[in-house]
Amino acid sequence: MEIYLADLHSEVGKEFIYEEDFIPHYEDLIFLEPVHIRLRIINLGREVLVKGNIKTKLSLVCSRCLKDFPYNLEAKIQEIYLWDIPIQRNISPGDIIELKDEDFKFVLEKESLFLDPLIEDSIRLNIPVKPLCRPDCKGLCPVCGKDLNLEECECSKESKIDPRWEPLKKFLDKREGNSNGSSEEKTIYNKKRS
Repeated sequence: MEIYLADLHSEVGKEFIYEEDFIPHYEDLIFLEPVHIRLRIINLGREVLVKGNIKTKLSLVCSRCLKDFPYNLEAKIQEIYLWDIPIQRNISPGDIIELKDEDFKFVLEKESLFLDPLIEDSIRLNIPVKPLCRPDCKGLCPVCGKDLNLEECECSKESKIDPRWEPLKKFLDKREGNSNGSSEEKTIYNKKRS
């Protein structure tokens, strides 16, 4: 998606509103509704301010129960672009330089603004790292795989231990005196501790 800014470049302070609905084609995201963008684009002199918001609905997978669920995404956008390329400085390898504000801004090419990277970044950065279908989602039983939101399982009532951790459990039980071992073992263990 490209916006031509030739008219905007003619006058400092000039601005316009850009609004559009579209469906992006990202291989790893499923959009349930079109992405609605509303941007205010302002000429600040050497810079262009792009400010606005994005709204859409995505299908995400809950990180606990692994079910698909609809997620309403709303994101704010604010980015500054330079009209032209800043003056290049002669820098030699190993030189220490002080960065200026313009070093962190994007440069417009041919008075065109390509919105695709800006929109994709805003969408991806506003998707939760650990999406949940609801805050109190119980997830799946780690033993039998039943959805604990729908029903309880017998596995969750039993305290099963990974067999690799069994020696540690025995050690801790002995240390706490909960061992089923002989009283002689307990006496030897307690003497060693003293």
